[in-house]
Amino acid sequence: MTWNNENLRQLAEQHPDWVVEAEGDCLSISNDEGVDAFVYAGERQIVVETILFPVDQVEDEAALNKLILQTHQLVPLTTIAIKSINGANYYVAFGALSVESKDEVVVEEIETLFANVGDFLDLYAQHFALEVVA
Repeated sequence: MTWNNENLRQLAEQHPDWVVEAEGDCLSISNDEGVDAFVYAGERQIVVETILFPVDQVEDEAALNKLILQTHQLVPLTTIAIKSINGANYYVAFGALSVESKDEVVVEEIETLFANVGDFLDLYAQHFALEVVA
């Protein structure tokens, strides 16, 4: 089967802990821990992505970027990038797979991204600028 947004939606809706909504040309999938992933089926690949944190919350971008490159292999199957969204830059985590992938591989990619978000936040938390709450 070749995946498209409609059959991806049907597959994701079978997962009992996910909330699935169409959002433009992609799907928004939220897990039971409040993590949102965006899933898009293109011609050759499916991309699964989530926003981690804004770049402007990072105290030393160069140091964080170096740490990301040095620790990338500790969190397999997920890559980190910086993406501009509505004029602001964000660190995002994403995975990609073939549109020819089996059902269970697609579900595994989404579940892996959800699981890796916590790992990334823990690994890189020391680089966040802390806001003081009054």
